[in-house]
Amino acid sequence: MTYIVTGYYGSGKTEFVLNLALALAAEKVTIADLDIINPFFRSRERANALASLGIEVTGSVFESHVAQDVPALSFAFLSCIRAGENVIIDLPGGEGGLRLLSGCYDAIDPARCQFLCVFNKYRPETDSAEKMIGFCKNINASSPLPITGLVNNGNLLAYTTAEHVLESQKMVLAACRELGLLLKYTLVQEDIYAAIALNIESEHVLTFPAPQMRKSWQM
Repeated sequence: MTYIVTGYYGSGKTEFVLNLALALAAEKVTIADLDIINPFFRSRERANALASLGIEVTGSVFESHVAQDVPALSFAFLSCIRAGENVIIDLPGGEGGLRLLSGCYDAIDPARCQFLCVFNKYRPETDSAEKMIGFCKNINASSPLPITGLVNNGNLLAYTTAEHVLESQKMVLAACRELGLLLKYTLVQEDIYAAIALNIESEHVLTFPAPQMRKSWQM
């Protein structure tokens, strides 16, 4: 399966990508880190830890590439897609990120592809269902592959409560209804999920003990 993941800058897209990869780790999985436009975090920052779990992260063509902004991307992951392996493509935020897929569509089978859009209600750019809908419509207008599902990542970092997750879910579900899409995933911290498990309406739930990408200045 190919998973293409987009979302507005700061939506928690990369956090979702890492946790999705961990959920798929029983099978071979590759993360294609194409996030080179104003990235908050990069999947490649966790490459060493993920490698110990059998998860490969591809990004730059250079060996030492964790903090580089040089857009010398490796598209070696296309061979994994053609082989039918699990590949998660971490796109840059916004429509601009689609340009990096321009040479990839021939390798992607639409029947084996999920194009997921990650939303966090608590980002000002996507703090209403209307803004979420507009974002998806802009992506669909620019992409040969349409968005197939939405992801609720409603959070306020360390200040997140169960109510925050459920309020974000309500807004993402409203966007789903308007777009004719399913709420495919919810990303939520384990202790919060335990309190609201019966109220989650997504097809899948990814839980985590602590954020993968949080920095000390975010605590």
